Amino acid sequence: MYPIEKYRYYTNGQRVIAVSTYAGKTVRGVAACDPNDTFSMEKGKELAAARCALKIANKRLNRAIRKENEANDAFYQAQRHLDKMTTYASDAWDAKYDAEDYLAEVLADM
Repeated sequence: MYPIEKYRYYTNGQRVIAVSTYAGKTVRGVAACDPNDTFSMEKGKELAAARCALKIANKRLNRAIRKENEANDAFYQAQRHLDKMTTYASDAWDAKYDAEDYLAEVLADM
């Protein structure tokens, strides 16, 4: 988590909003004071920053999962392509050997 000083804070005397950015977008965490409690800017900052950090962590995790899935898809597509090309190369070698054998037969019959 970023140090508490890294967030920007806004307040109206009853709630504190911590603001940061992730992936170019603004992320906010809000701490509201219960009407029965005494407002504390420091506690509000801490709570708002923690909520903002959790939102950012969730966004980061979701992006990481998405990117991991994209990488897995690319890997499986590459694996399938490699399998096809391996079969293709094997078939090409077999065709080459068959052609060499056929040529040898034709030459032997002459």
